Amino acid sequence: MKIRNSVILLGMALGITPVCAQGVSAPFQPGITQDAVSYWLPKTQITIRVKVSKQIFKPGEFSRYAERYLRLSDVRDKAEEVWTISDIQIQTQGVPDQDKLYTLTFSPTGIRPYIELTRDGILSAVNVHVDEPTRQDKPAPIQPVKKVNPQDFMTEEILMAGSTAKMAELTAKEIYNIRESRNAITRGQAEYIPTDGESLKFMLESLSAQEAALLTLFSGTSETQEETFTINVTPDAATSKQLLFRFSSKLGVLPVDNLAGEPVWIDITDRNMTQAYNPSADALKKAAPGKNKKEAAFLYYRIPGRAIVKVYNNRTVFTEQDVQIAQFGNVEVVSSTLMGKRADTKIKFDTTTGNILGINE
Repeated sequence: MKIRNSVILLGMALGITPVCAQGVSAPFQPGITQDAVSYWLPKTQITIRVKVSKQIFKPGEFSRYAERYLRLSDVRDKAEEVWTISDIQIQTQGVPDQDKLYTLTFSPTGIRPYIELTRDGILSAVNVHVDEPTRQDKPAPIQPVKKVNPQDFMTEEILMAGSTAKMAELTAKEIYNIRESRNAITRGQAEYIPTDGESLKFMLESLSAQEAALLTLFSGTSETQEETFTINVTPDAATSKQLLFRFSSKLGVLPVDNLAGEPVWIDITDRNMTQAYNPSADALKKAAPGKNKKEAAFLYYRIPGRAIVKVYNNRTVFTEQDVQIAQFGNVEVVSSTLMGKRADTKIKFDTTTGNILGINE
């Protein structure tokens, strides 16, 4: 179920009387009055999701006899694990900016609009409800594949053999028998051939499954497992060649201080589309000429900047993406004059970047 904090819930958490009122915002100060609510502006967090695959090879019980009985060459006789990076994705989400906490103080009289916050206390809407996106911090579990046990297809003679070499020889003969039976069916030479297509298909698939299972006793088995690792980066400024994690084909994803892995870096390049600054008296006067800054600042919001995020190693650029970064932009104000006399203007905010998504008067 999606959860949304409103002013009422935040007021309960802060121990104040929950109200929804038009008012003015100012930087947070301890000792909140009764007719007030505090809200955060978001700081953009970059989430790097690293999807890796692990291929596990286990040699067959009869691997040393593969060449002798089945003419299988290049059969490996040692267990091995090989890790590879299959995909890296860049996502963003908003987290409360510890330096951008404001208190909206309401007038004791007058019409009071509804203020909505996320579960983290980030400003999300005025006079309208918006659904908060569901966060998926953990990937969905992968359902295990049912494994076939080759011993289920061994005959009594194979299981009763007195040595591994004899078991390998009898198993190879069983594989040849299965192949001969399948060939006889497909050529129409078998003593019994199903008359309907579905039964014939089932019989051929069953023989192929038996052959494949017994062959693994010689050639070995390979299994692929997938895992996803999540790394969060919350930049305060542009960065170049910041070590994100290390990776080893034998050990997988490793922490940055484990020198057994090859480094993977992240670059965050500020596109400088805005000149970042904190709201000043001049900005507030511009928002509402003729009013002082307390009267002008109904709410604070952000105009985000943009950045190029690149994840790479010495050989490969895994991903490169243009994203909006709240803290690379400006903090601006929504003028109290925008709300009108009835204070019913509807405003939606982007809780990842702090930007205004829409205004409906």
